[in-house]
Amino acid sequence: MRRALGLLLALVLTSCGVPTDDEPRALDAAEAPFQVFSSTAPPAPSGDGRVALYFVRDDRVVLQTRAVERSTDEDQLLNLLLEGPTPQQVEAGIRSALPTTFSVADVEVGRNGVAVVTLGGESTQISTSPLGFAQVVATLTAPGRARSVRFRLDGQDLPVPRGDTSLSEEPVDRSDYAELLAIPSPTPAPPPVPEPPASPAPG
Repeated sequence: MRRALGLLLALVLTSCGVPTDDEPRALDAAEAPFQVFSSTAPPAPSGDGRVALYFVRDDRVVLQTRAVERSTDEDQLLNLLLEGPTPQQVEAGIRSALPTTFSVADVEVGRNGVAVVTLGGESTQISTSPLGFAQVVATLTAPGRARSVRFRLDGQDLPVPRGDTSLSEEPVDRSDYAELLAIPSPTPAPPPVPEPPASPAPG
């Protein structure tokens, strides 16, 4: 019975145009969708704290908060970002534009508020889309975090694409990705109400 089912499945795949191989074939990790090669799913978020992570929905970068047990530094924050969205978020249409080749070796925030992100691995990170860099920049420049982000590779400043695809070796901030961020602008404060003129003192 199992043999018959196996033959039937092979015929269905062939008729549908799905290629079959005589032997198992290894997949290229660099071309695989995000998290395909992860041995385990990200652990279920827990804790009383919340951190701001930015992922992608409909080609726009959106805020997705994550529960944490304690405060996180910038290294831990990027580790959470690189873990990708939770299964529940994926079901809701959330994804990450960061490829599996994207790795971070170190993050340091200077007194000037610039977060220096040193990338690991090869120079393939430059092929990361503006959406991917927007995720990193938006996450690191959330309120209470860094002011801007500089990317480095092999000891050199790395030119990265802005939202308009132009390259910059200078620190980038949210304004460089404004067209990609689905973040509401703050409501402008209403203009002050002028005080009525003072009545003249009685003579």
